Amino acid sequence: MSRAGTLLGRAALILLACGLALSSPVRAFAQQEVIDAVGLMDFSGRPNFHVGSWVKYHTVGKSLLGHSDDYTTTLLIAGEEVAWGEPCVWIETWVDRGAQSSVTASLVSYAAFGDTMTNNHLGWFLRKSIDGIDEAGRPDLTLATREENELKLRKANWDAEPSQAALDTLGNETLTLPVGSFKTMKVSRTRAHGGTTDLPDSTIYYEQRVEEVYYRSREIPITSLAKMDMDDLQRGKSWAIGHFTRDSLKILERAQGSTTLVAMGRGDLLPKLVPPSLRKPIVDRKLVEETMNQPMEPTMRTIRRGSSTR
Repeated sequence: MSRAGTLLGRAALILLACGLALSSPVRAFAQQEVIDAVGLMDFSGRPNFHVGSWVKYHTVGKSLLGHSDDYTTTLLIAGEEVAWGEPCVWIETWVDRGAQSSVTASLVSYAAFGDTMTNNHLGWFLRKSIDGIDEAGRPDLTLATREENELKLRKANWDAEPSQAALDTLGNETLTLPVGSFKTMKVSRTRAHGGTTDLPDSTIYYEQRVEEVYYRSREIPITSLAKMDMDDLQRGKSWAIGHFTRDSLKILERAQGSTTLVAMGRGDLLPKLVPPSLRKPIVDRKLVEETMNQPMEPTMRTIRRGSSTR
């Protein structure tokens, strides 16, 4: 699969399918795909990991239509690299689904940490990816590029995005997991959309509401995530042209699942894709700190009327 035009999609959370079909329910679980779980990382503050840190999650889910999923995902901090003068971190994602497995790696700029736009636009901070090893034994490396139309968008276009999620803090809860007990903060993230489509003889209305509940703790490296529960509800109805019905919406599909931390550690896993020369920390830690301390917006100046802008 070509990575140049799809790097933004690499940041999708591991349980979700992103398609939308107005005439039939969306497949709630994306199977047989290469999953990049870099979107699970905690970018809200300073990095809480070191080179060699790793976490492992178990994801299970099922839906009303009989679809199901059961797999594990491991995120490994595989190394660091200064790319074009910018300090970055390599993250490998290992997915094991029965007899099948996949591995991918992403290089993420340290500028992503603490930036309020990272969760919505992780593609802005991806620099490279590795999806395998070529016949010569070298990493199959792809450089990240921005979508052509994205470069033409203005700030107003980003602010008007319809897919913005609603966040709500639900309080604290202590979770007991295979790796220990954690005092977590529960955060709900809800996204909803809907629409109608006209056919020659009828009109179809469809809506989808996805709620994720995150149990977060900074004691957990890389992701700060102890558990995530997901509920994907899809409903709709149809009526003949000119005969709108007030009937209740019918449930087309509902998928529920969870992703739970089952193991974590440091130093006892070896990267599978990132070359040995990059499996080490950046020596100049001052460069890393300077990158994370850069202002997200240019400094604003108050200019009095009639004064020079020089």
